Amino acid sequence: MKIVVVGSQGTLGSELVRNWNSTKVDARIAENLGRSFVESKDEIVPLNLPDFDICSRLIVVDTIAELTPDVIVNAAGVNHVDWLEPRPNTARNIHEHGVANLREASRRANALFVQFSCAEVFYRSRLEPGFQDERERAESPEEARRRERPFATEEERPIDPGAPGFDEFTIPNPASVYAKTKLESERVAAEARESLILRFSSVFGETSQYSSGNLVSSLLNGICRTNKLFALSDRLVEPIWALDLLCALKTLLRNGARGLFHLTGNSRATPVEVGEYLLKQTGLRGREIVGITSSEYGDKAPRSAFTILRSERYSADGALYRIPDWKTSVSDYFDWRDCLNGL
Repeated sequence: MKIVVVGSQGTLGSELVRNWNSTKVDARIAENLGRSFVESKDEIVPLNLPDFDICSRLIVVDTIAELTPDVIVNAAGVNHVDWLEPRPNTARNIHEHGVANLREASRRANALFVQFSCAEVFYRSRLEPGFQDERERAESPEEARRRERPFATEEERPIDPGAPGFDEFTIPNPASVYAKTKLESERVAAEARESLILRFSSVFGETSQYSSGNLVSSLLNGICRTNKLFALSDRLVEPIWALDLLCALKTLLRNGARGLFHLTGNSRATPVEVGEYLLKQTGLRGREIVGITSSEYGDKAPRSAFTILRSERYSADGALYRIPDWKTSVSDYFDWRDCLNGL
């Protein structure tokens, strides 16, 4: 197959380009599935700013037409939630109009369109032990996306920290500009001739000038710079290694999957807990992780206190790569990158 990776220098996109045809990745998939996995021989075409701007319809359509790919993977986007909040037009240009350009290019090229999305489309205002979360569900993921629950600024929707994650049939209720436009990107992508839409909680991996950073890399950098690092204690996330998302995507493509899937290792942690684990892994002494609340941190945009997913569709297919829990993923990331050297 010929696979175009858009946003090829971001955290996720660079992982896809760098390791798509890696024999180590195929061996990881095979070990995970408990059976052989045919090594990839796909042609990977990276596209990134400044030469390829998804907001330019002419550039997108003409470039894709020349490449004639089998698959277009869109790993481009901006996840600076606070930065985007006062810039809704920028968010719409990237997450809606840009995705529409790629959708049109995929239609003309008769290519599968892969779009990534996020757990922020499900908003819960705060963690509250013992609170019984009332979820609105639909009969299909497509219906759930159509029946988006409008967000009201005065809305309080707490959730128990141990509540089940949101599945593909839960009706979204995005709060921030970022989350609303990401949900719209799903709707746009779903109108492609063939599409695969993948939601996850929080990706981590290598960063570049085109990536906006991630929880794990930010915490590691902070641990190196200061003896006292502050991290959120009132938000639950699931860090997922970009390489594990690659493994999941490869098995989804191999099995001809279409539609919406949640990618999850069925684990969760607060940023404080992630920081404490990273500190332990580094072995550095004389440092501490201090928990602070979201209000103390000073978020400008509404962010969900609970971005935990579960999967009805993905987990039902035994031929798909099983994403590890976040601690296993972080440990494997250290081994894979040997990124503790120099700390």
